[in-house]
Amino acid sequence: MGLRARKIYALILPLLLAVAFCSGTDLSAQDLSAGSYTVLKRYIYPRYSGKNEIQYLVYGKTAVNKGSLIYLTSPMIDIVDGSYTSIRQIDTIKANEPYPDPYVLGSKEKTIRHFWSSSHHKHSQAWVFANEAVFDKSTNILTSDDPAFFRSRQLDADGVGFDADNDRKFIHIRSNVRVVLRLKDKKFSSEETETQTQNK
Repeated sequence: MGLRARKIYALILPLLLAVAFCSGTDLSAQDLSAGSYTVLKRYIYPRYSGKNEIQYLVYGKTAVNKGSLIYLTSPMIDIVDGSYTSIRQIDTIKANEPYPDPYVLGSKEKTIRHFWSSSHHKHSQAWVFANEAVFDKSTNILTSDDPAFFRSRQLDADGVGFDADNDRKFIHIRSNVRVVLRLKDKKFSSEETETQTQNK
């Protein structure tokens, strides 16, 4: 390695470490030496529309970035209601906070109301949960072969495998789909909510 190359490397390495530290992520030693991929912890990726509104947030407990693909563990998609132009306006899940769990399909109104009353969910139209998934940054599509859990104020669904096209706001749950539809308004009136379960 030439003298010039060593100087450039000596300048770049502290910068990479500073970026990793400031963003709350961890880079493994192998990532820095091999340069082939990056491992991040507590990943969060905001996606903006052409009108500079936040469309969704992608979370992951860990993320392995290989080119345009990001391999996520415990991925979650937070589909934002479209009235926010800065991530600072949203109460995102911080590095020291636990990830939310989807409530059980067909849960009682009290449980559902508690989930949606969280400050992390007030800005959300829906959430999608899985165990593992792959996010393609070039197409903005998240895919998974694992059990999938979709939760919104009006409709909940469980199934196996999903494809989420975030630009089209389209989520396809591939198989074993079970759906609960709440026929009351999204504010969850104190009256008993009606549910309809559909098996495929």
